[in-house]
Amino acid sequence: MPPHGGNLTRAAAEFGLSPRDFLDFSANINPLGLSRRVREAVEDNLWQISHYPDPDCRRLKRALADHLGVDERCLLVGNGAAELIYLLARVVARGRALIPAPTFSEYALAVRAAGGEVAYVFTRPSAGFALPWRDIYRRLGEGDALFLCNPNNPTGTLIPRRELDVLLDMATARRVVVIVDEAFMDFVDDPGEYTLFPLAGRQPNLILVYSLTKILAIPGLRLGALVAPPELVDRLDRLRDPWSVNALAQVAGVAGLQDREYLRQTRAVVSREREFLYRGLSALPGLHPFPGAANFLLVDIGATGYTAAEMVQKMGSKGILLRNCANFPGLGQRYIRLAVRPREENRRLLESLGEIVLK
Repeated sequence: MPPHGGNLTRAAAEFGLSPRDFLDFSANINPLGLSRRVREAVEDNLWQISHYPDPDCRRLKRALADHLGVDERCLLVGNGAAELIYLLARVVARGRALIPAPTFSEYALAVRAAGGEVAYVFTRPSAGFALPWRDIYRRLGEGDALFLCNPNNPTGTLIPRRELDVLLDMATARRVVVIVDEAFMDFVDDPGEYTLFPLAGRQPNLILVYSLTKILAIPGLRLGALVAPPELVDRLDRLRDPWSVNALAQVAGVAGLQDREYLRQTRAVVSREREFLYRGLSALPGLHPFPGAANFLLVDIGATGYTAAEMVQKMGSKGILLRNCANFPGLGQRYIRLAVRPREENRRLLESLGEIVLK
């Protein structure tokens, strides 16, 4: 399986440091870290470890329905968004899926694991990795399903709502299911201009994937959800493993979604630090960051003379983890991805990169 970011155990073994000693820019997690309300809720509910979790996630579904503005009957909660993506691949995308690339690798892996085929539509760096709509419209009938990530990982590009509306009309006419992963939408400055949640559960061929892992900084607990028409949710629910969402993940999800001030501060900090990081990277020779709308930036380092693997190695020896993007289809050894972190961590990242590229 291709590597993801955030593997501190592997980094500790490779670089000879304690996992706690790393600054992790390889995983796109909320830079504010765990909210106080989530920490307290988890500590207060440790007793639940000795009991089975609610298999229906009732309290969490109510909190999610309120947060996303959707009907509870249209919600399915999972052990991270990845579990739900694999479930969708088994049910609605098991034949052939169309996937713009580069994007999150698990879409293709899930489709292939279910015995399906993948057809890629490649975006271009020269166009800022914007979706090639003509190619997508022309090839839309090639698959049973189309996967989209909005904003996209690892490029950070956003898909305007007006373009999604046109796409949905065409997909409906061709009986194609559109799966939109909005895992990073909570980090966008004006999510209301881009999200499809107002249509969720009512558009028969639209499925939305949502992640709480990233926005609530709980990757060790794993928590995700999808929104789809109730009949599809019922079908998916019958096929998944029982008790897949643990008790503490459910507690953390409820507490985190109710912490409105934490969510507001997150968006403000990410917006400010993303701009700080973008300007700092742009000022370093050989680095070309792409504008992004989420809590990470894609950077072309080709002009530095280093490959992505070499840069990851050099920074790892300094206790800073970067994401090598070479395993993303459509990218290569000239791209890295950097998470947006707190100001002092971002400063240390820029100083360490400067020590390498200014030699």
